[in-house]
Amino acid sequence: MAFLNKMKDYLDKGVEVSKDAFSKAGEAVQDFGDKSVLRIEIKQLEGKLNREYESLGEHVYGFFETNAAESLSADDSEISGILAEIKRLRAEMEKREDSLAGTRSDSDSEAFSESSTATTAMQKGKK
Repeated sequence: MAFLNKMKDYLDKGVEVSKDAFSKAGEAVQDFGDKSVLRIEIKQLEGKLNREYESLGEHVYGFFETNAAESLSADDSEISGILAEIKRLRAEMEKREDSLAGTRSDSDSEAFSESSTATTAMQKGKK
């Protein structure tokens, strides 16, 4: 009877550790997915930012080509719109990069701590 109770306890611990491991694996996959989405969004914003830089360059070049004697300023309606969009895109990229940096450090340290705890629990169950 004692043997059966001991086996039952051992199996219960194994099941609990397995559930915990699967839960942590699911969290790791979710975290990986979240990071991937952030990286994709950053790349998309970089592409939009590059297009805005190109647009700004084309506008400035066109202005100097046709109006060489006049001066160009940031108050120009088209230029001010492009500059505002560049500023907005850079702020969006910075937010996402900060989010990505925050998820990296937090989740990596937690995952290491939790996985070593699960390993220790499993090893104690074998003794």
